[in-house]
Amino acid sequence: GIPAGECFGLLGVNGAGKTTIFKMLTGDIIPSSGNILIRNKTGSLGHVDSHSSLVGYCPQEDALDNLVTV
Repeated sequence: GIPAGECFGLLGVNGAGKTTIFKMLTGDIIPSSGNILIRNKTGSLGHVDSHSSLVGYCPQEDALDNLVTV
């Protein structure tokens, strides 16, 4: 596991599953098998109280609608 107070980056070649792991952590997708454990609780960061604010995620694709203007 990652010690309390530590920060980490997830690195890997294209297709290694980095985006999939983060999508599972944020609850965007559900694992087809197994569990995600966060502080010994099963679930995603979005479902584990007070942990979702500890993760920063920057997707490769633009998440904003092109029709939204300022």
